[in-house]
Amino acid sequence: MSFHLFRLPESIYIDIINTMNPCEQFFTSLSSRKAYSIIKMNRHQIEYAGLYTKGNFEVHLDNYETTFIEFHQSSKIPNPDLEKVLIDGSLVKYELKEDNVVTTYWEEPIVGTMKLIEYVCDLFNVEVRDMGVHCDSGDRLMKWVQQFQTILERVRFISRQCEEKFTPETLKNLIMGCEAKTIFFNAYTTEPLRLSNFQKKCTYLGIAIGTWFTLENLMTFDCIEVWITERHFTSTEMNRFFKHWMSGGSPRLSLLRVKLDNYKEQELMDGIDVKWNMKTVYARTSDECAFLKFDGFHEIQKTTNGMSAGFKFEDGLLYFGVWPCCFNLFRLPHVAFMIIINAMNTTEQFMTSLCSRKSFSIIKTYRRRSEDITMATSDKQIVITGGEEQLISYQLDPLADGSTPSEMVTINGHSTPSYYERDIFTIDTYWAEPLLGTKELVEHVCGLFGIQVDTVTINSNSGTRFMNWVQRRQRSIRMMKVLSFNEMEDKFESEDLKNIIMECKADSIQLNALHSSPFEIQNLNKKFNVFECLSGTWITVDNLITLDCIRITIEERWFTCAEMNRFIKHWINGGSVRLRMLLVPLSEYNDDALLEGLDVRWATEKMVVVSCRGTEYQITIFCEVERNDGMTAGFVVDTQTGLFWFGVWPSDTGDFIDMRSY
Repeated sequence: MSFHLFRLPESIYIDIINTMNPCEQFFTSLSSRKAYSIIKMNRHQIEYAGLYTKGNFEVHLDNYETTFIEFHQSSKIPNPDLEKVLIDGSLVKYELKEDNVVTTYWEEPIVGTMKLIEYVCDLFNVEVRDMGVHCDSGDRLMKWVQQFQTILERVRFISRQCEEKFTPETLKNLIMGCEAKTIFFNAYTTEPLRLSNFQKKCTYLGIAIGTWFTLENLMTFDCIEVWITERHFTSTEMNRFFKHWMSGGSPRLSLLRVKLDNYKEQELMDGIDVKWNMKTVYARTSDECAFLKFDGFHEIQKTTNGMSAGFKFEDGLLYFGVWPCCFNLFRLPHVAFMIIINAMNTTEQFMTSLCSRKSFSIIKTYRRRSEDITMATSDKQIVITGGEEQLISYQLDPLADGSTPSEMVTINGHSTPSYYERDIFTIDTYWAEPLLGTKELVEHVCGLFGIQVDTVTINSNSGTRFMNWVQRRQRSIRMMKVLSFNEMEDKFESEDLKNIIMECKADSIQLNALHSSPFEIQNLNKKFNVFECLSGTWITVDNLITLDCIRITIEERWFTCAEMNRFIKHWINGGSVRLRMLLVPLSEYNDDALLEGLDVRWATEKMVVVSCRGTEYQITIFCEVERNDGMTAGFVVDTQTGLFWFGVWPSDTGDFIDMRSY
């Protein structure tokens, strides 16, 4: 009996689809056009997935680590009773082996490979990422893939065994027809390959087998990164290549790695002005996010096309790297560099200040003062805001996953690796102890711009160490935010949260923190301008009474009308002297309990304007009570939202009360 998957409710069959592995999804999609469409639209995306072809008749769907489906195409049917499936209009027999190995049988197997690539790419929203081209492959499939999609990431010319050799003419034609970003040669040839005046452009060129690649080939290939491991070059040849680069050749080259038959420094440097340099620079590889560190190298004393270059010999390999050259801003006349500094925005001034202690001192001294620069910080992050511009600095462990330092910077006198992502306005700096890095950056930014920390964010891993350090270094902090980013993972220990609240000396505090267990604070004798408790039910009416604040906002703790009656009486008797506004949710609406023992009057001809989280509200009907010091309080319950509002103003204010500033 058939099971009609797509007759189930949509939410159920979508869940079932996403419990399938890719091979199961593939076979289910073959059952009908409807099944294909539903699976294509509702399956979860496979991260980093792509297709890898091996020769003309093998295709893998993988994500670098795991092979999800392995397709083999053949024309030799071993069993005439095999089942059939319909793929792109072709009815073909197939076998399924080892859960994810599929063999399909076609009259012309290479056509089967093309049809499967089209089908799988559309179903799983992937592209052919890698192609392995063998000596018997020809160029038909490679050229078809290059027409089928916009970019082909990588082509490898591979000899699976020493006996599988390409003819020079075949390999030459394959190279000429290849349009991949990365070209890798791991191929033997029947005779030495000779490429004369061969012009070719790619991102990465790797040659692991063969000695055919000449200096002339190296000069005519247009690449960002080149790595040649079997061909040994002479020092004289590399000297010629250096001069070729200095004359404007290989303009896109960023990194070259080759083997030398004999390292001869004099021959390498002949006729070139070279100076030994102990500074650290980073040459970009063909991967835009990866860099190779040059730490101690011979630097060529001539720049070409705005780029500097240097080389080093290490473990039998000669490394030649290229990086942007420096512009000596501070060698300009005094007035000129002052104009340039003050034409920079906040981010540009900060980034320039990281070049050296001298640049920090000059920018600090000569930049125009600005009142709109602020800094917010947590224990591993700093946000610098200047007008509409914002720069985020992350302080990371040097062993963190994905760390890609590109250059050294100087922060508060300390040299540290960094990586600047200009497009998204972030800079990563790397420290053995990231918290120490944050402290050094705080000192650097405060000294550079003449500001103090405006906002400190505390998370569940911060404790009170960083908060207390900031409180010791400056007189006041405008805002302290205590924040849980994730409901399950970022809960504060109750004792830690209590300590943060009690030790906080900021002008205002915002608590949006989950805690591991219930707790109470018996005597919350704290003074803030603004107290916001947006998460947690620990706060009590006694805490509201002992807090000395201008504005108090509570979101999760629901109070009773009797508790609010007690708070109003506390205010009438002279409590909460500085309070101007209180906003809390109520668990009930009980006029008798709220107004018990209060001398109230209804205000129906007045208007109060308040602002809450950026939204303005007008209150036109509310209760009023007075205190004997000339202050009036109004309060009302919004029966729709369950919110209790309590506001305070001088009794002689009039009929229009503007409380938007509180």
